[in-house]
Amino acid sequence: MSAAKTKQSAGGLGMSKTCVLSIVGMDHGDKDLAAAVRMTCDAGGELQAILVSCLPYPLIGGPGYGGDSPLALIWEEHRRLQMRANELTSALTDGGLRGTVTPIFCSAGEVSSNVASHANVADITVIGEDMANDLHLARRVIDGVLFHSSSPLMLLPNRKAATLRPKRIVLGWNGRREAWIAVRSSIHLLQNASRVHVAVVEVEDANSADLATFLTRHGVEVVIDHLQGSDDPAIVLQRHAESLDADLIVMGAYGHSRLAERILGGTTQTMLQHPAVPVLMAR
Repeated sequence: MSAAKTKQSAGGLGMSKTCVLSIVGMDHGDKDLAAAVRMTCDAGGELQAILVSCLPYPLIGGPGYGGDSPLALIWEEHRRLQMRANELTSALTDGGLRGTVTPIFCSAGEVSSNVASHANVADITVIGEDMANDLHLARRVIDGVLFHSSSPLMLLPNRKAATLRPKRIVLGWNGRREAWIAVRSSIHLLQNASRVHVAVVEVEDANSADLATFLTRHGVEVVIDHLQGSDDPAIVLQRHAESLDADLIVMGAYGHSRLAERILGGTTQTMLQHPAVPVLMAR
């Protein structure tokens, strides 16, 4: 009885807000955070942000090396990081959102786990195109989100504004497990879209009929597009999205989490480095 009352009263608190996590870097936080602020405000969501900085190890310094001591370098980076976080917090509040930008300073090897712990409590994690092009930091951030958290990752490109209320979505489909996970991770976006184009790029047996049945059952209007092209499937997919004036591409992310090697498959890597429209990935 008491449990039922508790559940009912919790449901009466009103509609929940989408919690967006924005991950920015020291040298490219302004554009990336501004894009996240615009998208979150437009959807009436809640925005959290983290500012990530890491120093390469081992640190070499001291008078004998013609530089400051490692401890002095660390303290200086802490100071710069906090000042930058304060600047970005002001930008966030000026954009109409309450909140702070939390600074994270750690070794390069700890970036993934730190990012994952924050991504796990967000509904969606976003990075901007500037972060995606910072190869030293981005591969660790992407690894943390896609391989060590349960959050989907959305890339916000500079050329086209992102929205959490996309009207036309292109769903990259190949029938693999990661593609199904991407569908389930974005089901609410798919349901609220006016049309979803399922793009099958040069895959003979992609079980697209099963996907169409699943999406139709959930009230999604589906169009199956079979695409051909000699370019990378990511390029074919992006051109198709641009031709449809799509608001979002949804796709699975492929690869593995060993940072010593390439962590992402070729199509995924191309999509991250050359975005035409916002891209949501899940794995």
